[in-house]
Amino acid sequence: MSGAGEYRARPEAMRSTVGNVGGIIVQGINVVGDLERTVLAPTSFATFGGAVAAANTAMQNQQVAALRRLLTLLQQVNDQVKKSADEYQAADEAVSGGYGGRTASGGLLSQIWGTPHASVLAAHAISDSTGAAGEPGSVGNVLRYLGDAGLGQLGAHPVTDSRFSGVADFNDWLGGNADNQARVGVIEVYSGTARGFGDVPGGVQSGDLVVVEPITSSNHQSVIGIAGDGGRLYNHGPVNADIHGLATLSVYRPASV
Repeated sequence: MSGAGEYRARPEAMRSTVGNVGGIIVQGINVVGDLERTVLAPTSFATFGGAVAAANTAMQNQQVAALRRLLTLLQQVNDQVKKSADEYQAADEAVSGGYGGRTASGGLLSQIWGTPHASVLAAHAISDSTGAAGEPGSVGNVLRYLGDAGLGQLGAHPVTDSRFSGVADFNDWLGGNADNQARVGVIEVYSGTARGFGDVPGGVQSGDLVVVEPITSSNHQSVIGIAGDGGRLYNHGPVNADIHGLATLSVYRPASV
């Protein structure tokens, strides 16, 4: 709520919160599973007998049931927040369009990010990927693409991959500071727990810098790349960014200013 009774909402912040709460829900599900497995044998109560063992079992069942109800409530609230963000944005765009204003499909937002910088960045990544096998963990390739596309301040103040221990370290550096995003010429548009690219409002667009950090799968490594058409990622070759279970998904869009 701002002055003069004006109400403002930030759909992207709401959706980001949805993703972060989704991560808490996943942790809660794991806790419930651990609690269910911590069953004490009746013999553990020695001379106290079966009555105490039965009371312990009943208490554990009540705790599990309460946690499950809490997680269900959180998921319902999460779904409603995302729905509210989507409906608010749709209504805002409709009102803006009715008054001849500029909506998210063009105008103001396209001046902030997107074309032509996004198409140039995607072209560099795709061109470099011709005939290559793909390097899904290479931060250096992505920094090179950003520099070649003339984004941010990389020409005067280059960033080398040697300062990062890997994809996750780079993502922490980039997502944790708006100045770092400005330095490489991108704006974070989504960060949260996701089951796939479809969880990103508006989808992953060509030219987006995408980072996928698996949460529930230990057999898959973090992936970084530049999106082409259809959400396919490129990093010195096409890279597989399929999400198995849940992952922390971060999407950065090239900035035009």
